[in-house]
Amino acid sequence: MKCKKKLVIVFLILTSLILPITQSILTNAKLQPANGDVEWGVREGRTYTWIVKQTNESLGFLPVSSEFAINVTSITALGGGTVTELNATITVYNSLTELTTTLLDNATFIYFDSATNTTTLYTQVDDHPLFIPPDYKYHFAEGLMGFYGSFFFTKGYLSIENIFTFYGYKTSNDLVYMWTFNQNGITDNFISVGLHDDPDDPSDFQYWLVLKSGSDSIPFGNFFMVFIGFAIISLIFISKKKLKN
Repeated sequence: MKCKKKLVIVFLILTSLILPITQSILTNAKLQPANGDVEWGVREGRTYTWIVKQTNESLGFLPVSSEFAINVTSITALGGGTVTELNATITVYNSLTELTTTLLDNATFIYFDSATNTTTLYTQVDDHPLFIPPDYKYHFAEGLMGFYGSFFFTKGYLSIENIFTFYGYKTSNDLVYMWTFNQNGITDNFISVGLHDDPDDPSDFQYWLVLKSGSDSIPFGNFFMVFIGFAIISLIFISKKKLKN
């Protein structure tokens, strides 16, 4: 029985690792627009809001019911359409202090060059959601891996069905950070979980942000939990192997 269980885990890990590669090939072949323009699934002038559903305040995370709001102030196309800048105003509401703080005031939130897969953010975000261009999510993720190169010990992306996830593992606090995106390229769940926690049990999440209803949210389902479980098992396997080396 133990041997069978090990084989199942290895199969799941390999599946999780291989799928992004095959999906990436399909994306480059079919999803990239013929005109090369980078388009976003968010709209100028619209505000997207996330609420803290689960937290561990001792790790410095916001209390439950706190909120992040990102107002997309402008989207600018440069370089003939291959380069894009998304400007935003980002605010955070602390449910304990009842104070709202501005993190970014109508400034560049995301810069992306599809010709070089260069992705930069206003800072190395590890506590709030992101946006990705739906047709260039693999290119964008490749850029994020470079951007987070010195921040995360292990980083990468996973894709299955309609769920796309970018993840990173930090050795300083032994936490995995995971952004999952819906079909519009909007983070619908942002999770931070310890390597030794149960990835299938939301009560073990150290920090969990959920896109609020009405903000292009998608219902939270069991398939998402299964996917997160696969993703974290894969990441644990990769991270432990790297730590041993």
